[in-house]
Amino acid sequence: MQTAAAGMLGLASMAIFFAIIIISLVCWIKVLIALFKKEGAGLGILGILCGIYTFIWGWMKSTELGLRKTMMWWTLTLVVSVLLWFVVIAGAVGIAATSPEFKKAIEDAQKKAQEQQVQPAPAPAPATN
Repeated sequence: MQTAAAGMLGLASMAIFFAIIIISLVCWIKVLIALFKKEGAGLGILGILCGIYTFIWGWMKSTELGLRKTMMWWTLTLVVSVLLWFVVIAGAVGIAATSPEFKKAIEDAQKKAQEQQVQPAPAPAPATN
């Protein structure tokens, strides 16, 4: 029962994440087109290769080129995608931590560690002069 709910939650979060990526990609392309028109091919290619440059340039020119709404959406998608990433990771860790296989692996590792602590260290070799 828990696995089915976790699977549905995983599918829902992946769908949301996919939608966010599409919106972010559309915003990047809109700013990239403006970058090519305003700055030329050289900086446009830099914008393709380095998305952070396009993002910073877009904010710097947002009022001048009317990109403010696009930049707000792009920023929102970036923030939400990072937060969603942490939620997905936390959920995956929570699911893994409650699984019987994970609990057995932890118990086995604890037993192995205890066995290694009990064994005496080997005696040092006698010194020869």
